[in-house]
Amino acid sequence: MTDTIIDLATEKTVNGIKIPKRPKIKQGAFQIYTGEGKGKSTASLGLMLRALGSGMHVYYVRMLKPRWKTGELKLCPENFHPNLTFRNVPHYWALCVSKTIPEDVATMTEKMKPEMEDLHEKVKSGKFDMIIADEINYCIFRGLLSVEKAIQIVEDRPKNVELIFTGRHAHPELVERADLVTEMKKIKHHFDQGIRARIGIEF
Repeated sequence: MTDTIIDLATEKTVNGIKIPKRPKIKQGAFQIYTGEGKGKSTASLGLMLRALGSGMHVYYVRMLKPRWKTGELKLCPENFHPNLTFRNVPHYWALCVSKTIPEDVATMTEKMKPEMEDLHEKVKSGKFDMIIADEINYCIFRGLLSVEKAIQIVEDRPKNVELIFTGRHAHPELVERADLVTEMKKIKHHFDQGIRARIGIEF
């Protein structure tokens, strides 16, 4: 049984892409993907593609990765899909260094405030069926974003919007409010054997 009605009849073709009619979603959910294991961002990208293939309108914002020319960033320019809005937050933050420098944390916190406001507006707008905030959990954990603001965003989510937060160290108050929480657990990882991130797999 499902609360989502999908009309698979093709409504239109844009740039050679067949776009199904937009589904009527009665009940969305708040999902969290967290944990030390690999696969959090990967899971969110899979959800993005599935949603687009079903005619949904998706907003995907990627935080803390402005210089990482990953496969998804190369694939998702503005004209990749008419139902996708893909934002790569441009503010650089050295993950392994900046977190130990108070000045860097303070500067990044100020830069990220407008990003959080923009995310809030996107959630409330009703323009999107799915909204994904990649690495937002880690931003909150490092004090770059306010958990109080994140809670407000969650509480202002229209009931038909699917909201997805990714990143390790998900805040307990967000976990409590989530409808679905998946923790990626690292059992083995080739990085521990000295194998670096591989193109097309990790980025």
